Amino acid sequence: MTIAKTALHRRGLLKAIGLLVAAPLLLSTSITGAMAQISEELIAAAKAEGSGTIYTSIDPTIMANVARAFQKAYGIPVDIQRASSSALAQRFNAETESNNFIADVYYSTDRAFHDESGGNGRFLPVTELAGYAEWPAEAKDETSIVIGYNPYSLIWNTQLVPEGLTSWEDLIDPKWKGKVMLTDPRIGVTSNQFYKMFREIYGDDFLRKLGENATYSPSAVPGIQQVAAGAQAIYAPGIHQVAVGLLDKGAPLGEAFPEPTISSNNIASLVATAPHPNVAKLFVSFLMTPEAQAINNQDGWSPIEGIEGTREMPQTVDIDPEETAAEVPELLQLLGLQQ
Repeated sequence: MTIAKTALHRRGLLKAIGLLVAAPLLLSTSITGAMAQISEELIAAAKAEGSGTIYTSIDPTIMANVARAFQKAYGIPVDIQRASSSALAQRFNAETESNNFIADVYYSTDRAFHDESGGNGRFLPVTELAGYAEWPAEAKDETSIVIGYNPYSLIWNTQLVPEGLTSWEDLIDPKWKGKVMLTDPRIGVTSNQFYKMFREIYGDDFLRKLGENATYSPSAVPGIQQVAAGAQAIYAPGIHQVAVGLLDKGAPLGEAFPEPTISSNNIASLVATAPHPNVAKLFVSFLMTPEAQAINNQDGWSPIEGIEGTREMPQTVDIDPEETAAEVPELLQLLGLQQ
């Protein structure tokens, strides 16, 4: 696995356990404004289609704000259809196989699904979109664009854990038995990459102890909500945008970014069978504009420099989703779960 770094103080540890230390994740590209490059012809064609549908697993508050900004910019409403990554993929595949075409844009954190769907022709090339040429090379491929980074965090209820947490190793402290909630590794590949990272860094016994402490949630949104409500003390892997939304409502949450971590990236693709293909192109191009980047990545992490209110990335680990998928039975066994 590959390590991307924004801080060097853990390099010795990573070398000691045999991990590859790579160059820092580059957040150095600046965009002069994809919006200025969007053609009037595309805007007119999108307006003629009237509306669009976005399938997404991204935080609902963020998506509502993006949809409002898009409609304000172009006068085109989009219907946001949100579900967990696994449920969204199942729905999309079922609809595609039954020739029931609804989605125009697929915008999720499921890197493996984007790779698979790009490879089998269900997603179109994005290389001709406005803003693509200037977008950072490490944040794009032929059929997908990384719109934002989501480094996984450690989240806790400050009333139940007043001393706070600083390390992934806090998750296996016996005093938190039954009070640690995790994303269910049987749900999807992205969370399994998190557990594979633990196995690589800390070994099998860490996962066994983690399983002894854990309860499970189908996704981060309801899980972090339970921690905010005091039903559980700790959540991992945390999603910062979810925590921010709850903090804005006064939830008693603390958050840390132990290193290394992995990033569950927000990835956008064009659906090959889109009923509104021009709306799809316009929407994904809009996601690359500074305006949309500020909304998508508020108090978060943008692939480009100069976006107001964004953060510096913590050290991250790149875990291959195909290798992870092959290792799932072992991960579940170590955590004490049945497939």
